[in-house]
Amino acid sequence: MTTNPAELVSGRSGDHVALVVDGERELRVADWTARSEELAARLAPARTALRHDGWIEHAVAALAVHLAGGTVLGLPPALPEAAVRARLAECEATQVLPGPVGDQPAARDDDVAEILYTSGTTGRPKAVAVPAANLTYGHEGRGKLFTGVSGVLAAVPLGTNAGHSALMTAMTAPATTHVLTDLGPENVARMLEKLRVPMAIVPPSTATRMVAYGWHERYDLSGLRALMLGSAPVPMATVARLMEALPGVRIVIGYGSTESAPAFVHRPVETPPTEASTEASIEVDEGLLGRPSAGTDVRITEAGEICLRSAAPPRRYLTDAAANERTFRDGWTHMGDLGELDGEGRLRLLDRAADVIVSGGRRISSLRVEHALHWHPEVVEAAAYGGPEGVTAAVVLRSPVAEDDLRAFAADRLDPAERPTRYVVTDTLPRGPIGKTLKRLLAG
Repeated sequence: MTTNPAELVSGRSGDHVALVVDGERELRVADWTARSEELAARLAPARTALRHDGWIEHAVAALAVHLAGGTVLGLPPALPEAAVRARLAECEATQVLPGPVGDQPAARDDDVAEILYTSGTTGRPKAVAVPAANLTYGHEGRGKLFTGVSGVLAAVPLGTNAGHSALMTAMTAPATTHVLTDLGPENVARMLEKLRVPMAIVPPSTATRMVAYGWHERYDLSGLRALMLGSAPVPMATVARLMEALPGVRIVIGYGSTESAPAFVHRPVETPPTEASTEASIEVDEGLLGRPSAGTDVRITEAGEICLRSAAPPRRYLTDAAANERTFRDGWTHMGDLGELDGEGRLRLLDRAADVIVSGGRRISSLRVEHALHWHPEVVEAAAYGGPEGVTAAVVLRSPVAEDDLRAFAADRLDPAERPTRYVVTDTLPRGPIGKTLKRLLAG
């Protein structure tokens, strides 16, 4: 059984191009291994923070830390200095790369291979400790996901949980993993045209903005065969527009979390979603996440909370004992999301528990409101949250729209209690590193 992530790269062809940055800078397995081994010889097996602003340098350092028997703490390049200091202290990181590696601190005696931070959508990001055996669990299956694929674009940010997943893909997959420095929606579309990779992993917020501004039609994306959307709720309006413009591209919706990995739920979208036109109803596809992947179990608690588990050794919060008791119980990871299972065993996401709006004694799904508004042709993004008078909707518009028009649009799709009583037009929504909307900052 593989327990050190460094073993995932061993035995692979040295000529294989594992990682490409911006379609230009390549990292072959032989170079990756040689550079990491040279650095590892000078490292202590300690908790080591990585502050690189380049993918290749980060990848080399991460593998070196694993080779040295240490723990990797990846930090996003754009993370404010105060947050960097706080994470270094919380995680007791005694080495920082890039930086001097002469007099080494004492080694830590633990089995934590990586420390990953959550996105912080409902509060302060939490440090998640990942055991080595969890990190490497099912690595052969992970690689098989990309069998027969020449390349995959992971349009995700460095130093995040999603960025960590991209590096794990580079370590294990037979395909070349492509990553980007510029994650704007236009550049993602431009690079899909340039690279002509058959598969891409794109955050829903990026895909939604790419579609809203027509970048998916202005660039030639005909090389694409599969597109995975995950890490946040996916508006079916976005999926419908992608499927219309990209016939033949397989759209897959994924669901999991930093805490629950490698447990995972996915749904290949078989037919283009269509908007329901009847009052008080939106398309039944909204929120449908599909069935659990092999090795994943799903259940719904009496309170309606989604729980996932896998056979892998569990993860835990590094320093928050109270949160551990709430989240990791009886072998299950409690997701903090509300959902239901249909008669076919498919999971449906109703809302994030912390985002449910209570108005007039009724519990209202913020996602349901958002998904309805996304069908408006001029709405780029929408975020619903509770206000003093009921539901408030913050919207980013492609072009000006009268509030009465938005109200009429919502009235045709939502019941009276769900319809926003207030609209806030904004240029951007506050987002975390991977693009999730930080509604707590809107509700303020």
